[in-house]
Amino acid sequence: MNLVIDIGNSQTKAGWFSAGSLSESRNVLLSCPDDVDALFGIYPVEMAIVSSVGQSDARLFRGTTPPCPLLFLDHTTPQPLKILYNTPDTLGRDRIAAATGAWSLYPGRNILVVDMGTAITIDFVTAAGEYLGGNISPGLQTRFRSLHDYTARLPIVQKNNVFPMLGKDTQSAIISGVQQGIIYEINGYITEFENRFPDCAFVLTGGDASFFVPMLKRAIFARPDLVLIGLNQILEFNTSGAK
Repeated sequence: MNLVIDIGNSQTKAGWFSAGSLSESRNVLLSCPDDVDALFGIYPVEMAIVSSVGQSDARLFRGTTPPCPLLFLDHTTPQPLKILYNTPDTLGRDRIAAATGAWSLYPGRNILVVDMGTAITIDFVTAAGEYLGGNISPGLQTRFRSLHDYTARLPIVQKNNVFPMLGKDTQSAIISGVQQGIIYEINGYITEFENRFPDCAFVLTGGDASFFVPMLKRAIFARPDLVLIGLNQILEFNTSGAK
């Protein structure tokens, strides 16, 4: 069994894979080395991989005693995809993992991957398995929080799947403006990539993906565990001799 650990901006997820399939995933709290040791003790694990958006998270693993080989994902790790990014050392680990996961699920297709979390990332993988790059913009909660933090009187609000075209008060104006802005943004990417690549697959992941999927202009593949799937693919690639 493989263990994959994705340490993100707002949460940490762990996934256990058996024979290439995700058996279980859960949100976990890793605040000290003891938490790491406890995580490895949940199931017998033969291999593991860790991906983190921050550099300081490596301290959690100092002094731990993993019962199996442990791979830390960074820009030097061999990848199933061909990375055509000018600065691979700055490329988010979660972005390349999500792209790899999408490629494993829809091989031989052009794929636009949208990860809707603290940030919204847009990444493109060609049918030939080339990662070409992508874009980054603020995520839903980041937009709500920014309006509150950087203005004098705007309140903090929460997402709502019922909202007007035009707000009738400050709260509904913020909700409608932020949520419709994201919908128009993603629909714009869908239209552009449909025109350029008629066979393009569109895959959404991240904490806010399920909220937005019903609001988009066309059917979208929603895969909440896409990053975990990609991390397992990278782990298998590095231990199978395929690299």
